[in-house]
Amino acid sequence: MIDIDTILNGLLLGGFYALIALGISLVFGVMRLVNLAHGELMVGGAYLAYALADATGLDPLVVLIAVVPIAFCIAYPIQRFLLTGLLSKGMETPLVATFGIAVLAQTLLIAVFTGDPRSLDAPYASSGVELLGTTVRSIYLIAFAIGIAIVLATHLALTRTRLGVALRAASVDPATAGTMGINVNHIYAVTFGVSAAMASIGGVLIGVAFSFTPTSGVAYLLIGFTVAVLGGAGSVMGTLVGGLLVGLTESIGGALLGGSHRELVVYGMFVLAIALRPRGILNKGAAI
Repeated sequence: MIDIDTILNGLLLGGFYALIALGISLVFGVMRLVNLAHGELMVGGAYLAYALADATGLDPLVVLIAVVPIAFCIAYPIQRFLLTGLLSKGMETPLVATFGIAVLAQTLLIAVFTGDPRSLDAPYASSGVELLGTTVRSIYLIAFAIGIAIVLATHLALTRTRLGVALRAASVDPATAGTMGINVNHIYAVTFGVSAAMASIGGVLIGVAFSFTPTSGVAYLLIGFTVAVLGGAGSVMGTLVGGLLVGLTESIGGALLGGSHRELVVYGMFVLAIALRPRGILNKGAAI
């Protein structure tokens, strides 16, 4: 049965999905790089927050102050000294490299944390709030607000700041951007680092809302790709539209077909998006 609760939860989840996909879309829009390690960046952020929260007793959202810059600092040299050099060899080589990074990350996480499910404890993880006459999980509302805020902030940064102009120039014509004094390799590394920082935020929210394991990133990677493809890979605002559509469709599909078929709805939407609208709803090719 489809009711206001189903629709509202779907939209709230969609804002969260937009955040998950934003880093994927940003990296592809700037570098035409399909990052298969994005899911592991999310899960890595969740485990990092778990370790810091356990050591300090701080709230998971508070430890984001440390998690976000650490994620950026880990991702920056990976792009600068590994992936950037592979971009000139075509799309396949860096794609395989990110797959290798994903496998390595999973192996390290299993070695350090084992494969047991973990979650991040917070008072708002299971509490609910009244919204439009129905009760929604507090963490869904928090995730939605954070997701929308980051998408809009990214759009403004890309269109209103000097870094955004340099980033867009590097995405359109890296050779010309280089002759104009823009350090394209640095821009690429910053983009990948920012993408990892966004992924770490998504991972912490996942850790609060759900449980996670070292292999959980695969499922969220698929959701991220679905949102990015549907909205138009490289389009920031398209990512928001795609996230809301995927979240709403998943929620309605789960209500009609049963909760166990929610992922099937996402898989089907991914296939349809590639087959019917491969360039996305907003049909963008650059991160603007």
